[in-house]
Amino acid sequence: MINNFLNSEPEWGLTGSFPILESSMNITDWLSEPGSLTQRIKQTFSGEFAVLLQEQGQSKVFSRDSSQLGLEQTDEAFVREVLLTVSGQIMVFARTTVPNSAQNALESLTNLGSKPLGEVIFSYPDLKRPDLHFGKIPRSSLSANAAQLLGQERYLWARRNTYKIAGQVFLVSEFFLPIVFEGQVAMKNAGKVPMQYF
Repeated sequence: MINNFLNSEPEWGLTGSFPILESSMNITDWLSEPGSLTQRIKQTFSGEFAVLLQEQGQSKVFSRDSSQLGLEQTDEAFVREVLLTVSGQIMVFARTTVPNSAQNALESLTNLGSKPLGEVIFSYPDLKRPDLHFGKIPRSSLSANAAQLLGQERYLWARRNTYKIAGQVFLVSEFFLPIVFEGQVAMKNAGKVPMQYF
């Protein structure tokens, strides 16, 4: 299975499942962002934005993602994992899951390389987001490299977007490092991130 970021599968819930969000409008605002996360990051942070491809290809799918996509537990799908960085600082790691049945219609999503996903999907006028789920991911659920990025935080916030284009459904899960909510890149900690970090 392609899975560079997690030790265990995330649990996802609706906004009301996380009362703490009611007192943290900045976190809620980022998690609820209706537009391109790529554009939001570029507009918020100064510095060079980059997408670092970690791994992609045919893979087994997390069981909760399979259920969301209407797949059988044994079905595989196209999975792509990337890091979103600003000036070498990792901001977000993301996972895209495209069912095999949708790959012909959404071929552009399986040939992105280091191109941001948001620049492609938000160019489709019929793009819809029928579902949005949030997750609070504890440090223990992260891979060793991912956990190192949390600093002193015990968890990170994440969201799972269910998107639909031309009747085809796919998932984009995004895991926000604490630095995103601080509003500025910690340049003193920023260094050139290796292409294959995880």
